[in-house]
Amino acid sequence: MALRAERGVTVTIVAIVLAAVLAGLATQGLIYALAAVVLAAYLAFALTFGARGTGVACMMGAFALAPMYRGIEQLTGGLPPTDVLLIVGIIHLLPSFVLHRLKVPTIYLMGLLLMAVCSLISVMVTGDLLTNAFYAVQWLFFIGALPIIVAWWRPELKVVHLLLWSYLVGHLVSTAYGLAEGAVYAGRHDGLTHHPNAFGLAGVTAIAIVFYLFPVFKDLRVRLILAGFVAVSVLSITMSGSRAAIVVLVVLILMIPVVERSALMGVGLAALAAIGVLSLPYIVDISGEESAIGRLSGSGTASVSDQVRNEATEAGFDRLWESPILGSGFNEIELIHNVFLEAAVAIGFLGLIGYLIVLYSLARPLFSKHPLKRLSYMVWVFIGIAPTFPGLWDRTVWVPASLAALAMLAPEMRDAPADRKVGPARTPSQISSGPA
Repeated sequence: MALRAERGVTVTIVAIVLAAVLAGLATQGLIYALAAVVLAAYLAFALTFGARGTGVACMMGAFALAPMYRGIEQLTGGLPPTDVLLIVGIIHLLPSFVLHRLKVPTIYLMGLLLMAVCSLISVMVTGDLLTNAFYAVQWLFFIGALPIIVAWWRPELKVVHLLLWSYLVGHLVSTAYGLAEGAVYAGRHDGLTHHPNAFGLAGVTAIAIVFYLFPVFKDLRVRLILAGFVAVSVLSITMSGSRAAIVVLVVLILMIPVVERSALMGVGLAALAAIGVLSLPYIVDISGEESAIGRLSGSGTASVSDQVRNEATEAGFDRLWESPILGSGFNEIELIHNVFLEAAVAIGFLGLIGYLIVLYSLARPLFSKHPLKRLSYMVWVFIGIAPTFPGLWDRTVWVPASLAALAMLAPEMRDAPADRKVGPARTPSQISSGPA
């Protein structure tokens, strides 16, 4: 009792001192006042819920803002709230996972090490050191460090679900804003993102999240809510006019029978696909020329976009052949509009091989027997969209897709529906041939 009372007095004194400091900041102008309010709210939350609760809340905020991270970044003067929340959340959570044993697949670490070495060499030899280093660190953090942190943290399933629900809510807010705002570019919507294609990508990622959550929650009411999120996401994809997003969505749906190993589901999806093909002309008429389906059929601004991508691809290959081994750095890399070509241009062919190994390690569990394998759907979304998207270090997918690292581990998470006989994620051939 005495210890609790002493702690209460200490917290009260700290709160009074902080309140005085924040009050002083608030008198310096509007920006300082807003910063003081945000800081005060953060401190109040941290003092109330502790380090772990604050860390989880920050991670939820990062996931909620991830579907619109660059659009929000433009509103905050270039400061990315998603990144800030991720870093603050990780700092708060450090005490809860630093004692955990970290064991990720060797092949993943080898790919990441090859990427890191090639990135370092590229940064050192291509000039413009600060710019190249800044972009290289971003890329390595989201493709490598963040999944490793998640694997080290090993959050409970209820925390994983909270993070994924946060992303769905964030995309719902972005879609609602897009509906209220109306079309911003040639009949296309972008929600709270920075570009219609990013809006479409967020929609596909949200649907991939539902693919994971739907089998987890058996309650009919929850499943109806998830179906509502799917409807909202399909609407956002259509509104965005992103052809790549609609194609990737179709491919994901066709992958379901393979992932779930259901022949009956495959027959049903084949019949549904046949009906969709026969109905395509009517769907195009209803959805409009600038919708995703309309542009996929060649209407609207599709030809203009194709020309821009073709020119960007040609310029990318020209730049690649100038330095195919060491790469030519990350400066202006996003102008190429193809993630795989961007990687090759930035750090050379060896670095690209490392990048593909990392992607393979995170994507492979989808076809294993791991209980969390469906988290890898998000990695497949990125792989599918990558040839048409300028997003080497994109947060829209990689913040939630970092959870796929859990499917690379033996299923030992607390509250996990773990089958101890499954072990780490393995390929179908390894599963059929017995334990690795």
